[in-house]
Amino acid sequence: MTLSQLRTLARAYIPAAKSSVLDNTTLDLILNNAVVDIAAYTCCLKTNKKFAVVADQSEYNISSVIGDYLVSDKPGLWWNAGTASAPNWIKIDSATMKSLDNDQPVWRDLESGNPDTYSIDGDILTISPPPDTSLADGFWLYYGKAPVAMSSNDSYPFSGSATEYTHLMIFDESILRYAKWRVDPVFGKEHSNDVTEAAYKREREEKFQLFKQRRDISSEAQLNI
Repeated sequence: MTLSQLRTLARAYIPAAKSSVLDNTTLDLILNNAVVDIAAYTCCLKTNKKFAVVADQSEYNISSVIGDYLVSDKPGLWWNAGTASAPNWIKIDSATMKSLDNDQPVWRDLESGNPDTYSIDGDILTISPPPDTSLADGFWLYYGKAPVAMSSNDSYPFSGSATEYTHLMIFDESILRYAKWRVDPVFGKEHSNDVTEAAYKREREEKFQLFKQRRDISSEAQLNI
């Protein structure tokens, strides 16, 4: 559904949300927040990007090297231990800062070498040990990108343009359930907020499971998707 259609249905789901009370600007913010929440939960906008390795640098701002990053994806981060002309991609282990501190207390003092562990905390990507060489496109990160906000009547969720990602149409109802959850308290329905929140999360999970289905492969293989 387009933004205009989502607005119409949202107001039908929430009769009190007349345009004279809840203007389009506010409703659009809520609908776009729903799309972000769904994209983060489902990682439905999977992509990947290479970016430069800087010698002796252990921290990278994700917003600088990957502007549309939202969440990390299962394949994670890879490091080119070879060269630009003869790449040798090696997967780097993921970790949390706490596990690094617990398992490798001296990780901050390691000399530069071949990175073997990374941690993503907010906007900071931490590499351990820091790389000992510089190389354009030396890191390769798999991630879920942030959706483009809907800003015009004919723009669609996730793409933010007149192009519809038809495989994500199944989340239209989830977007509307999110809107009801967030809008109800505006009209004094805080008492039903837990119910509408649960309804949204249940709908989101049901559609996420449907999104993950691959009927063209075995059920065992689907577990690794």
